[in-house]
Amino acid sequence: MTNRLVAAMAFAALVISVLSLFVALSATEVEPARTTGDVASATPVAEADDEPAMSSPPATTAGTSADTGTPSATVVTAASGAPAEPAATTTPDDALPGTPATFGPAAGMHLGVIGVAYDDWLNVRDVPNGEVVATLTLQLSPQSPAESALLVRDADAEAAFARIGVAGVTATGRTRDLATSTWHEIQAGPIVGWASSNYLAPLSPDAALDISAQVTADIDGATTADTFTELVDRVVATVASDEPASRVRTTSAPDASGELLEVVVDVIGQPDDSVRGYRLLIVAEMAADTGSLDADSGDSTTDLGPYTLRSVLATPLCYSHRGISTDGACN
Repeated sequence: MTNRLVAAMAFAALVISVLSLFVALSATEVEPARTTGDVASATPVAEADDEPAMSSPPATTAGTSADTGTPSATVVTAASGAPAEPAATTTPDDALPGTPATFGPAAGMHLGVIGVAYDDWLNVRDVPNGEVVATLTLQLSPQSPAESALLVRDADAEAAFARIGVAGVTATGRTRDLATSTWHEIQAGPIVGWASSNYLAPLSPDAALDISAQVTADIDGATTADTFTELVDRVVATVASDEPASRVRTTSAPDASGELLEVVVDVIGQPDDSVRGYRLLIVAEMAADTGSLDADSGDSTTDLGPYTLRSVLATPLCYSHRGISTDGACN
């Protein structure tokens, strides 16, 4: 066995161990599993809330795109501070289920998809809680922000036919209340439809607060952990709320580069009337460098822990009826 092969096996083992934290991070308050029958249902239950599809995504390697189509080369980047032209509406108000909502995003407001796991997607429907017409998949690339985007896919979350900015969803100005849920009409690329308000929020992808010092103080300086999962849990606990209970989702796969390992986690639910949650970019330093594994040891289970917190950046996620300022702060 050559040194190069041993190193490759060691790095593969690292990737597998890192990916194991996805289950731990995403298991918190997991939404009810959805079936293919839900996607194809022509007679939706008006009182039910929409959740991201939890059925298995198209066959793919964990942490990579499940896209089976070719996204458009054009990325529509939304500037959070400047409202876009209102999108065209579809079904007339008197033909929609539910009632007009008191609060909702203004026409032209830019929104992003929040609280949806990196390997999951958000349904876009023809009417509130109606038939699925498209899906939105968030693809965050912390090390290359310019590559981050929302993929607009078909109703089965397979072929992608548009690629838009992370905050590239545009509100039409219409919001409907059902018995147990609220829905916003949106435009995403060429699609106009309805999505659950639980998973949409104004945000500025370029506006992030460095809360490293605050987090370090909140965890009493315990910035080193044996596993990355344990370290991430400590950080999330400093931001998560008990009342209301926060919903935590891993929105980008952990990504290793050199001696650093990073992950993006959405923490939704805060005791604040303007800040709905935070998107956390958590960066840790590993004890060993992925580019310098010991190829002579013959050990294919090299442990790169312990992990030491390097930094935490927090992007505010705002309530849609409050909006966001040009500097990324919630109004």
